Amino acid sequence: MIRLQFDADGYSVVYNADRVMLLAKEFALLRFLYDNRNQVFTREQLLDRVWPLEYPVERTVDDHIYRLRKKLKSWNGLRIHTVRGYGYSLTLTGIQPRNHPSLHDQEVQDAVHGLFRKYHLLGQGDSIVALAEQQEQMGFQMSAYYQMYTRFVQADVAWFLKQEDFAPADRLYWMLLLYTCTAGVTDQGLALCERALASGLLSSDQERELRILNILEAYVENGQPERAQEGLPLTFKVMVRDDLDKFVMPVALMEMYMHLVANHMEKAAELSDRLEGMLSEAPYLRELGRYRLLRGLMLLRTGDVDQAERLMDEGLVTLDMAKQELLKIKAVSQIRSFLKLCGPYPMLEEKYAAQYDQLDRDNSLTLRRSELRCWLEQILFVA
Repeated sequence: MIRLQFDADGYSVVYNADRVMLLAKEFALLRFLYDNRNQVFTREQLLDRVWPLEYPVERTVDDHIYRLRKKLKSWNGLRIHTVRGYGYSLTLTGIQPRNHPSLHDQEVQDAVHGLFRKYHLLGQGDSIVALAEQQEQMGFQMSAYYQMYTRFVQADVAWFLKQEDFAPADRLYWMLLLYTCTAGVTDQGLALCERALASGLLSSDQERELRILNILEAYVENGQPERAQEGLPLTFKVMVRDDLDKFVMPVALMEMYMHLVANHMEKAAELSDRLEGMLSEAPYLRELGRYRLLRGLMLLRTGDVDQAERLMDEGLVTLDMAKQELLKIKAVSQIRSFLKLCGPYPMLEEKYAAQYDQLDRDNSLTLRRSELRCWLEQILFVA
């Protein structure tokens, strides 16, 4: 894949020793699109990001895109697409990676894949994304799993919808979770989860994770904590049978959330104490962020609003630090649902609604939601 080097001092960009001089805003626009490649942005979003304190017209974006295309036309691997009626997207294609000796060294490949697995366990989405971006320079092959997981943690719905390198069945699990995490778990979303379990299209590991964890949390978010409670005995049985230590904290977090929604505060407090102990020994960022959020929800139940807000915000900041964009979207959605459940808290509702709206704009969620649902329905109901 093509790799660009940006010189912020001279507003120039380099590829393969070919340096192109840009104007300041051309440079800023290209860098933003490059850093967020394969995502589609409206003209308004680009104006907000590249011209934040100015008031140019939308035509300004079109003019800068035109000039960038003209200056970079010799770089065949880089394309800035016009998405009719919406905006622009930058993609990188057509450049073959260098033939590093390390590509043929199994020890190097195993070491890099070990890093991916470790960062995944630690919940460090930022480290996974950074490692993936060094693929060409370091000379390694990414597994299909981590090619998709890297996009998944970034909530890159557009990439999954446009991706043709992986069969629909390979993308199904990820796209199902993207839909339920970004659209909220409606009756329709829950029906899609249940249909996926019955479809036979998921791998055995995906089917197991959806059955013993994801769908239980979906029941809670759908206002059915009692159904999640009914599913827990199977979850614990499978965890023991298959020696799934890595599921202990995620399941405990889901169970704590279930009890908070059901207003079983004593049980939620017991799980909070257990999680506190686990996280003191293994402070994984992904789980730590979710735990702080749940602690905030627990304090909200007891009426300690100021402390609740502080902890909820700490949880969101932790997820942001770990580059867990999808979990951050889901977390803000859970906060909003919980505020309605035990409110009213109008100031907090307004605050987190604004945060969700910003995440929606940043990730084009509203634009992609119906497209994602249609894709899932087509795959699952044809199957």
